Amino acid sequence: MALPPFATAADLAALTQRSDLPDATADLALTLASAAIRRWTRQDITRVEDDVVTLRILDVSELVLPQRPVESVSQVKAGSLVLADWVLSGDRLLRTGGWRHLPGTTTYPDPGLVEVTYTHGWPEVPDDVRAVCLDLASMSVSNPTWLRSVAIDDYSRTYATETLGVGALSPAHKSTLSAYRRRIGTVAVK
Repeated sequence: MALPPFATAADLAALTQRSDLPDATADLALTLASAAIRRWTRQDITRVEDDVVTLRILDVSELVLPQRPVESVSQVKAGSLVLADWVLSGDRLLRTGGWRHLPGTTTYPDPGLVEVTYTHGWPEVPDDVRAVCLDLASMSVSNPTWLRSVAIDDYSRTYATETLGVGALSPAHKSTLSAYRRRIGTVAVK
């Protein structure tokens, strides 16, 4: 399933003050910028309803859902059996007695797989994510021919190296996005 970009072509045109920016160019720049953000954060960020994920039980006390924020869980299945004895706590599923003994599965350390159907993501793209997306996309469209500098008669313009090619996440972008990055256990992956 293709997820939408975090901003629109109209947003990019307004930010860059370019009314001549072709929609196809803007859409591509925004799609690539959104993909870079999703890849770094390991999060979809936009709302996804009824997403299905299969989780291997590694921790017998809780199952951690990979996408945040979790809005709701509509179904939890072990094999063909629908489970009802679980509780959602933030982005974790808790079960009385843990997840060690699931009907129709072997015992720990290989208790099996659990399939979870859930809704996650933000209803609207957070402003800081949108700002990083627009910044990356504007870098991509500001210098589409990848010139380092151009000079005509007495006019010259030098482009920053950051505007060469598709924009990449800077340390400042990563700092802004760090709150959205999926953590592994209790340690943030840098």
